[in-house]
Amino acid sequence: MNGVHYRIRITGLKTPEGTIPLTALMEISDALIQGAERTLRLSIEGTSIKRGRLPAWLAKSLEFTFAGISKGSTVLDIEVPTLEESAPEQVRQQDLWYSMPNPEDTALTLLSKSVQDAISEQLESQRFDRGVLGALLAFKTPLDKYLDEFEVLSPNRPKDNFKIGRMELAKIGRLEAETPEPRAVAIAGSFDLIEHPHRLFRLSLEDGRKITGKAEPEYVSDRMMRDLWGKKVVVKGTAHFNPSGEIRFIEAQVVRPFEIGEEILQAVQEIQPPLKLVEGFKIRQKGRSPLREIWGQWPGEESIDELLSVLRESSAET
Repeated sequence: MNGVHYRIRITGLKTPEGTIPLTALMEISDALIQGAERTLRLSIEGTSIKRGRLPAWLAKSLEFTFAGISKGSTVLDIEVPTLEESAPEQVRQQDLWYSMPNPEDTALTLLSKSVQDAISEQLESQRFDRGVLGALLAFKTPLDKYLDEFEVLSPNRPKDNFKIGRMELAKIGRLEAETPEPRAVAIAGSFDLIEHPHRLFRLSLEDGRKITGKAEPEYVSDRMMRDLWGKKVVVKGTAHFNPSGEIRFIEAQVVRPFEIGEEILQAVQEIQPPLKLVEGFKIRQKGRSPLREIWGQWPGEESIDELLSVLRESSAET
């Protein structure tokens, strides 16, 4: 393997420099692999979590090789394959309208981009979904139990560097809380672009918005996709949202011709995330956001009824 060399720097361990408890190593490795798996799957397939057996290309992309341990806090050396080595078919075709990872990228390249977008709170980013954010929050367990900070460094690829500590986890946790759960939808639009190898499509809506999706092979045939190209259709499936409540991707189980009387499906309703639901309250409280203020501090000893009562009283006072 002609992979890329990375160093994982771990600070705050209670063991001597250059050592690490095996349980800590296991939990860090599990969180790192899960985060890399979900970000890579998101970039190739459009969603970070899928049922069934792990595809061979994905398993090969996650073959991280432990190459040594050294001092300087505690530093782990690993080798990670490029996607050109592990998933050539998935990254070979660089489409003009749907951005695939570059062949020289690694799974950690993509994980780094997801972390950077999440901690900078880019609500419209396509580099994370609810599943990716949940995987990043898995670092909370080793941070709470063993260490202060976790950092991935690449000597030759500084853009791949990222770190996760308590401050980063707090931002990621807020984003995850704001992101709506996936839900079933039915949307009408024009089926204007199709990328056959990955079964991706783009749906153009009446208001000018464009939504990317993927036709599930067990429900939608290649012939059906070809026959409906350029036509007005109804797409039914599972919608995935970004933290702002907009649909970022659809897993389509049904794609069929649009019929008269289905005009109501042309209007896509955004989901109001929890923090948007208290927007009026936040304005009345001079910019304070109650959900942001209690993040990481609740549950405490108060009951949910007591908390709701306080919120109602505060709202009434303004």
